Amino acid sequence: MQGMTTAMAAGAMAIVFAAAVLRGLTGFGFALAAVPMLGILMPPAQAVPLSMCIVAAGGVFGARRAMTACHWPSILRIALAAAAGTPAGAFLLKHISPEAARIAIAVFTLAAVIGVARAGAADAPFGPARAFVYGLVAGLFNGLASMPGPPVVAYFMSSSLSREAIRASMLIVFQITVFAGLASAIAFGLVTRDTLLLAAISLPGFWIGNWAGARLFALGSEQTYRRVALVCLIAMAIGSAAPALASLMRASAH
Repeated sequence: MQGMTTAMAAGAMAIVFAAAVLRGLTGFGFALAAVPMLGILMPPAQAVPLSMCIVAAGGVFGARRAMTACHWPSILRIALAAAAGTPAGAFLLKHISPEAARIAIAVFTLAAVIGVARAGAADAPFGPARAFVYGLVAGLFNGLASMPGPPVVAYFMSSSLSREAIRASMLIVFQITVFAGLASAIAFGLVTRDTLLLAAISLPGFWIGNWAGARLFALGSEQTYRRVALVCLIAMAIGSAAPALASLMRASAH
């Protein structure tokens, strides 16, 4: 990570804390919130591995607690497919421009919003075939943008599982996919010493933010949880699209 400054480190730590609150509250959204904002401070090829390192190291404790409340059949189906699709996303991240990556992130997030908004509660999580499709797309998003969240959220939010089971299941899926994404990022040379250093100094904020978000989750209801999850996705889609469209307009002007 070339040119890391004190201001960059302070900004990254603040972004990590805010995104961790969202993760603790909803069970998802860390990369969706953190990567676009970190992208203001650094290229996506640096922001994405940083997000992966933080969740890989900092999310283990929360994942252990979630193992008792999650829905394991759905987790295994979608996580295995996501692990298979992650290397393709990491390959694209290595070989496309930062502007193209930002635009792709925005498009993916907007597509997820539409999917979640249209999904209605089913009697059970989707079956194996649909889980494979959602998982494969989640893996592609994971490798490209450290954002497996949109398809996974759409998958679980369209089920009749309780909010506790949905949140716990997503935490477990994302912890699995982040290790797959990190392995691919390392293989493609995207993780540097500065990446590891910035991840290490951001971990306290990540843990505190997760704790605060979990406390907020405990105060809410089933209906409130689903509404908050959808609003968060919409907000992140807007936040992702704005800088991506600005990059596209600047490129077309030249």
